[in-house]
Amino acid sequence: MKYIGNKTRVINFIEDSLKKEKIDYNHKKIIDLFAGTGSVSTFFLKNGSTVYSCDNMLYSICEQYRVNFFSNEPDFKELSSILDDCSLDGVLKYLNNMPFVKGYFYDNYAPSGKYGRKYFSDENAMKIDAIRSEIENWKELLSNEKFLFLLGILMCAADKVSNTSGTYGAYLKIWRSMALKKLVLEKPEFLSNGKNVIELSDVVDFVKKYKKVDIVYMDPPYNKRQYASNFHVLENIVAYDKQELKGKTGLRDYSSQKSDYCIKNKVKKSFQELVDNIDTRYLIMSYSTEGLLSVDDILEVLNKKGKTNIFRYNYRRFKTNAWTDRNTNLQELLFVCRIC
Repeated sequence: MKYIGNKTRVINFIEDSLKKEKIDYNHKKIIDLFAGTGSVSTFFLKNGSTVYSCDNMLYSICEQYRVNFFSNEPDFKELSSILDDCSLDGVLKYLNNMPFVKGYFYDNYAPSGKYGRKYFSDENAMKIDAIRSEIENWKELLSNEKFLFLLGILMCAADKVSNTSGTYGAYLKIWRSMALKKLVLEKPEFLSNGKNVIELSDVVDFVKKYKKVDIVYMDPPYNKRQYASNFHVLENIVAYDKQELKGKTGLRDYSSQKSDYCIKNKVKKSFQELVDNIDTRYLIMSYSTEGLLSVDDILEVLNKKGKTNIFRYNYRRFKTNAWTDRNTNLQELLFVCRIC
């Protein structure tokens, strides 16, 4: 899944930093805040830990169920009255072969739809309509975990063929080659050796609920870009509340999902409140040197909690579909606060 701020490419940096600090992350109780696509949760789960992860965007929750929740391939025996083959392969084959439907997503996201937006080809938009409607029909039959897992698979398939350069702030005027391919639901890998508890939640409420853990990892937004507006199409696919969308790009109402971490005059207060409520031995935070919080701001808060070290990783800025030149002087920062 294409995602700004995804930590997949810096997992080795995070792992090396933890080893330098002699922090044992195997078979521990770990919280992952602002979990996004769950890439850091995946790392901890591979090492047998129990991970409590949260985000305030439903698309993030669905992606985490897709990649992290199941250690083994689930079956769908609950659908035996509908399907002859209730294996995951059978379910995906059935959904992949559904007849097209001109519905909400066709109207709002296809060039031949009511609003002429070019997020998806006509064919792929109709396929999203058909599959999303059928998964919704199964909602009362399936466990919540399996329902969200299937939504994650659909969302990931849609993202793969979206006519965007990385986020959904706008669609491209010219079709990219991947957007002209057929949407296909694909089976994910099952890599988890641990247990994942995934919740749609405010981060402060979440850390108040889960106390006395070994490690809290957090990856808050660091600039003014709201994730809710940058990934509104994916949120619309999984939420399926069929909102009346606004503007040229078809924005959802995301007023309840705005993050204070993207607002300069609110971020430090929110960060302080979150840290004050965390109960852990080690607090680990990813951030960027171009973030709204300065290094001094972060250290001021963390050093009240415990002894804090900083690890730095040089990187190039990602501009949707291309890297800038190398001389950007940007760094990925990892703050490691030892509370014990």
